Amino acid sequence: MNGPWNQLDMLLIGFNDTNFPAIWQFTWMTALAILVLGIVLYNFQNHRLRSYAVFLDLNEWLLWTSVGVASLVLLFTLFSFDFIFVLPTMVGGAALYIWIRFIHFPPLIEAYEERLARQRYFQRSRTAHPEATIRSKAAPAKQVKRRRR
Repeated sequence: MNGPWNQLDMLLIGFNDTNFPAIWQFTWMTALAILVLGIVLYNFQNHRLRSYAVFLDLNEWLLWTSVGVASLVLLFTLFSFDFIFVLPTMVGGAALYIWIRFIHFPPLIEAYEERLARQRYFQRSRTAHPEATIRSKAAPAKQVKRRRR
């Protein structure tokens, strides 16, 4: 009786080059590339977007997700953990990336952009009136009477 239930014992063998020759090398190379790329992109984006708090938060979430998931996958490949640990880590990491980028942060980014647009509108409306560009005269300073001795 062959069937998918016979493949369950594949989850309980070590994830190494001899047991998984088709995906082992690709997996550790991809994990290393994600780790390095995540750090490089974070540093580049952190410098570029330092004035936008929401985008910095998004980049930080993506950085720590890539560091955590890629480091775990590298450790699993290095120490030949069972595949039952490797597979949920990869699937969970991919799901976490998707959740961060497409579910958690878009409403925050939209609210942040609305707030910036509102600030720009009020800034423009304040300078649209001619009186707003004219400096008001300073109130005359109160002269203090000094007593002579």
